[in-house]
Amino acid sequence: MNGKNLRIINTLILILTLILGVTGIYGLVWPFPTIIFDLHRIAGWAFILLIPWKTIIAIRSLRRGMDKRFDRNVMIIVSVISAIAVLVALILAIAWKWNLGDYYVWIAGYGYSGIGWHWGITLYVLPLLVLHIWRRWHRPRKTDFLGRRQALQLIGLGIASLVGWRVAEALSGERQSPGSPRRFTGSREAGSFSGLAYPVTTGPGQGQIRLDPSTWKLKIGGAVEHPFTLNYDEALALSTSKMIATLDCTGGWYTTQIWQGIRLIDLLKEAGVREERIVIALRDVSGYTAHITPAEIADVLLAMKVGGQILDHQHGYPMRAVVPSRRGWHWVKWLMEIEISNPSNSLIF
Repeated sequence: MNGKNLRIINTLILILTLILGVTGIYGLVWPFPTIIFDLHRIAGWAFILLIPWKTIIAIRSLRRGMDKRFDRNVMIIVSVISAIAVLVALILAIAWKWNLGDYYVWIAGYGYSGIGWHWGITLYVLPLLVLHIWRRWHRPRKTDFLGRRQALQLIGLGIASLVGWRVAEALSGERQSPGSPRRFTGSREAGSFSGLAYPVTTGPGQGQIRLDPSTWKLKIGGAVEHPFTLNYDEALALSTSKMIATLDCTGGWYTTQIWQGIRLIDLLKEAGVREERIVIALRDVSGYTAHITPAEIADVLLAMKVGGQILDHQHGYPMRAVVPSRRGWHWVKWLMEIEISNPSNSLIF
């Protein structure tokens, strides 16, 4: 493989890595639009198609072996670790997509869904990939991508990626469980319209504090004219609004339920928001916080019931947020505080 082809392959892999990174991180936060998830999968198949050529490049580099240069030796180790992690993440994604193996995959004593491991591994390996690109980058030339042959190669890669994506989607449809259909995000349906029977995913350190309804209060404050608090009985009496919404967890499952509670917009109207441009922080008893934007306020429900049942502790008793425009980790459980602030002082994510 000549230097021109090497630069082309590495440049394409860099572009695909950026697309996969941006669409992947986006998909961890927002469940819409569908095209973002399709683009992620198409880029993934293009990446897979380039692996044989990248393998040739890697073998050529490894054959030169270690030498007296510390930087080169370190980068060889970094590159090998990165390559193994990326291959494992790809295998886990394909296995999840095609319903191969068990739901939970055990690695180093930890069990998690295949798709959960996929995004977890890729997030952790990103710094290594950035370091690899920084230290091993071969700057492309304008002439590398000019010419009829290069154009045909790029068109061929694009067509092959689209074919791979469509075949993978068709096979996924054939292999999915009839009782657990997939959503476009890749998540599998679990316990829809079953009240408290839907799954539970809890982050590290969360859910350890059990809240007492006799002392629990919901605080609404920050940049508002009339900050106030609600006790349990007051909040329950106001919980008359219902909403059908889908909770899509990044752990690989989704559930559609009838939620009942208080509309966030009603509480903000009562509090009197001071500014037009605001950020709303939803905070739980342990301090875990998720931020939402003004555009999402009208669709947010502060639920105390699901399927007509009072929430239990594992599902966020006494109150959890229902945020249809976000993935599950914005649906804050064990809600204690709603804080309104100026966006210049807040991180929106």
